[in-house]
Amino acid sequence: MKLPIIALIALAVGGFVWASAQNAQAATTITPEVVARVRSRCVENQAALNRLHKTDAFIRTDRGNLYRTISDKLMVPLNRRLASNRLDAGSLLTITSEYNSEYNRFYKAYIDYDTALSKVLDIDCSREPVAFYNALIDARTKRDRVAESIVKIKDLIRQYGVAFTDFKTNYEKENP
Repeated sequence: MKLPIIALIALAVGGFVWASAQNAQAATTITPEVVARVRSRCVENQAALNRLHKTDAFIRTDRGNLYRTISDKLMVPLNRRLASNRLDAGSLLTITSEYNSEYNRFYKAYIDYDTALSKVLDIDCSREPVAFYNALIDARTKRDRVAESIVKIKDLIRQYGVAFTDFKTNYEKENP
C-alpha cells in the first residue's frame, strides 16, 4: 500500500519539476524575429532605458519623500494628537498602519526594480539579445509591482481622508 503512494508522490513531484523546467525554458526562449529586433534596436533601447532609469530614480525619490512626509508629518502626528486627547481614532490608526506597510513594500519593490533595470543596462543587447530580453521582462514585472504599490498607497491616502472626514463629522455632532 505504501509503494503506490510513494510512487504517486514521486510522479507528482516529477511532474512539477518538469513543468517548472518547461516554464523556465519558455522564459528564455524567444523567436528569431525578436532577437533580430533586439539587436537592430539595441542602441535606441539602451538610450531609452538609461533615460528611464534616471527619470524613475528622480520620480521614486520625489514620490518616496512625499509618501514618507504624508505619514511622518500628517498621519502620525494627527493620530498621536487624537490619542493624547483620548479620542477614538481606530480607523485612522488602522489605515496609517496599512499605509506604512505599503510604503515599505513600495520602497522594497522599487529597490528590486532598480536592481533589475541596472542588470538590463549592464547587458550588451547586440551580443546577448536573449539575456537582455529576459532581463527586460524581469524589470518590467518588477516595475509593475512598483506601480501596483503606488495605486495602493494612493487608495490608502484617499481612505485616510474619508476616515478623517467621518471622524471630524462625528466629533462635531457629538461636541457642538
